[in-house]
Amino acid sequence: MSLPSPLSRDFKDKLTQIIARKGGLLLCTDFDGTLVTFTGTPSETSLPEETRALLSELAALEKLHLAIISGRSFNELADLAPIGGATIAGNHGLKIRFEDGTNHELETGEKIHRAIAAMKQDLQEAAGGKEGIIIEDKSFGLALHYRKYEGNKEEIKKQFKQLWRKHSIAELEVLEGAELLEIRPGNWNKGDAVQLLQKKWGKLPTIYIGDDTTDEDAFEVLRGQELGIPIIVSQEEKVETAAQHKLNNPEEVGELLKNIIEILSSTRPS
Repeated sequence: MSLPSPLSRDFKDKLTQIIARKGGLLLCTDFDGTLVTFTGTPSETSLPEETRALLSELAALEKLHLAIISGRSFNELADLAPIGGATIAGNHGLKIRFEDGTNHELETGEKIHRAIAAMKQDLQEAAGGKEGIIIEDKSFGLALHYRKYEGNKEEIKKQFKQLWRKHSIAELEVLEGAELLEIRPGNWNKGDAVQLLQKKWGKLPTIYIGDDTTDEDAFEVLRGQELGIPIIVSQEEKVETAAQHKLNNPEEVGELLKNIIEILSSTRPS
């Protein structure tokens, strides 16, 4: 389906009215593919200085709560996005540092860590030596990146799934994202993280911006809420998603962030 852009005048006017009526905004955003362009190698990614400045300005606004929610490990995300006053949620929100410095961490258990460690060892032996393959240990999970692999990607996916049948446990699930396969706990996702933030700060109007399969859980949560605004980032003209608005790339995300700053800097509660 074709989705409207949140950069339109109509969207900006409606958001201004909603914020004036409700007195604030919860702004949640993914990291890779949303705030930054995919590099294919997670360790080579960095937050553009202009985007960092926009996020810092947003986090300092009294009427806004900013949360960055990513599948990256918490420590990695915190290093990549050192935004004072923002909530940082790594591993899809399994570990969260709220804007006030308090923490939330979901208990995972030894069984999960044993399964992930065993899967990692076999995966390293099967594919770790192939150029362009990256195996990322996320502590709470494991990801296989094959974006830069120039061999048979379907064969790599097949190997991963064969190994997973050997190590799978009910507490873990496999997700297929943007040229990656990821193992994560099945009892928590980005939608759960958004609901936790809404519970902490009340039912504020909530925007969630994301680009990947793992963001659909958050889109689904907001789609069912009167004040929920799910926004997908995709260059596809038509995309199957629970999101209700679309931006084309991280550059357009930056334009939306500027609009939100402008709205919040001028809006007075009605």
